[in-house]
Amino acid sequence: MDELLYWVWLSLCFQSGSDKPNQLLMDFDSPEEFYQNGRTSMEEIEYLTDVERSKIERTSLERAEFVIKECKRLQIQMIPFDDPLYPLHLKDIYAAPLVLYAMGSLEELEGRVLVTVVGTRNASEYGKRVTGNICYELARAGAVVVSGCALGIDGYAHLGALKGGGRTIAVMGCGLDVNYPSAHHDLKQQILKRGGALISELPPGTEPSPAIFPVRNRIMAGMSLGTLVTEAPEQSGSLITAQHALDQGRDIFCVPPHDIYNPDFCGVIRYIRDGATPVFCAKDILAEYLSAYSHTLDVEKLLDSYSGGKGAKQTQQDPPKKEKAPVAAQKNAPAKPPVLEPEEDISKKPEPPKNLDKNERIVYDCLEFKPRVVDEIAAKSGLETKDVLAVLTTLEVKGYAYSCSGSRYGLLNK
Repeated sequence: MDELLYWVWLSLCFQSGSDKPNQLLMDFDSPEEFYQNGRTSMEEIEYLTDVERSKIERTSLERAEFVIKECKRLQIQMIPFDDPLYPLHLKDIYAAPLVLYAMGSLEELEGRVLVTVVGTRNASEYGKRVTGNICYELARAGAVVVSGCALGIDGYAHLGALKGGGRTIAVMGCGLDVNYPSAHHDLKQQILKRGGALISELPPGTEPSPAIFPVRNRIMAGMSLGTLVTEAPEQSGSLITAQHALDQGRDIFCVPPHDIYNPDFCGVIRYIRDGATPVFCAKDILAEYLSAYSHTLDVEKLLDSYSGGKGAKQTQQDPPKKEKAPVAAQKNAPAKPPVLEPEEDISKKPEPPKNLDKNERIVYDCLEFKPRVVDEIAAKSGLETKDVLAVLTTLEVKGYAYSCSGSRYGLLNK
């Protein structure tokens, strides 16, 4: 407890993204030693600024004690830099966080392939689909998907990993008790239920701000062996994450954009030109790690995803096929995600599950097997479109709905 108190105290003395705490720990054996012996001689520490010295003097142990009590109340785990649970890859980065706040499990990550997946919040249907499919495949093969739980690409990365039955880690840009983004509240709960984790370097109560996210992105990149950018404009936080990955000596993977002339999606082009690995499926990523991580990657499941075999995947955007392709077509056509939509049969529509809340029940009742556009579902439900989208994401996570191109959603026929 005493050791943790000083780790938390020192982390509160500096802004997120500062490497000064790590420099201090090169000169002092521990945060406690700096607190006891270093504060009186801070004028001699040349790399500290006057502002930093002032903040160290103003930050009290009582403030750290309050944070620890809040974490206990909220059931948030505190993982200092010297804790065995602290992710090994993250220790190597510049300005590694002194303390990680975590909910869920960070156990058994050593020896696993972690892949960070990032992209624009304003994702296209192509971007959503390809992100979900690739993360589904990564998870099935035993990789752990890391992302930022933002709207758009991040959300589909987590969702794809969950549908693949794998673990996924969300690196938050706020305190873990802050409901942000509110539309992903249920997604975060599913991440925890499926054995994943939510982590942050920020103590409870810290609200998100534009300045936090670029700094947060270094953690996203640092957690993983490589970073995949699926869709991003030329100026975006996703490319900041990619640059962090490059600076940290990690691999860069990019999905070629569906429109190379669209400024909203062409940010990956320069990385591909500079040697980033173009990705068309999860195999393009995992091929880099199969030899070193064969003990934690399930190669058979990975290959099965492309062979159309017994365990072949169903994508998150498209419902299960009900019809088989002609034999000749099966022999000649390469394996690809199913695209047939189920035929509508109102008479077989199941009763709403009992675990739905009020809004989920309303939206569920408006869904049909044949997909409908979001605006049509919203008009039928009487709810605002943004609320309907949030509920649809929850229903999709729970396995009751599916999404497909054109912002359409339908009831999953189980």
